[in-house]
Amino acid sequence: MSALADRPDRPPIASPLGTLHLRPERPEDAAFRFALFCEARPDLALLPAALRDGIMQMQLRARDLGHRQQFPQARYDIVALGAEPVGRIAWDQGGGVLHLIDIALIAARRGRGVGTALMRALMAEARAAGCAMRLSVASGNAGAARLYCRLGFATVEERAADAVMEWRAPPG
Repeated sequence: MSALADRPDRPPIASPLGTLHLRPERPEDAAFRFALFCEARPDLALLPAALRDGIMQMQLRARDLGHRQQFPQARYDIVALGAEPVGRIAWDQGGGVLHLIDIALIAARRGRGVGTALMRALMAEARAAGCAMRLSVASGNAGAARLYCRLGFATVEERAADAVMEWRAPPG
């Protein structure tokens, strides 16, 4: 069974910074998830804190609602390095495709191999299931797009705000 398979013991994932553990997100993760979401929007940092937080809370709720409506069977996990929460990953497998819905890491852990380790574990899950893996990457997220290209993803659809990318395991 692969590293992200749906089983209670959720095997650890090796990364260059140490062992990663996945656990289902819980209500008490709300503050961490909000801080993680806000890190992705530095363009709003100049707004007054109360206004910025209100906007970000609405955006996070809207995004979560949309994801849960589109992918009702999805897994939503907190990624931990030791006891420290360092990210979140959401994915769903259905219709012959494994969809990466969301992957986010705290800024201090980006560019250090953690995202690559998570992606490789998810790709192993897709390979084991014999399905393609799809994701969307925002047009302005060049770092993520480079990672996905390096891992073998190809753009299959260009949209106004993002691109849909797909990976298929090599034959054999």
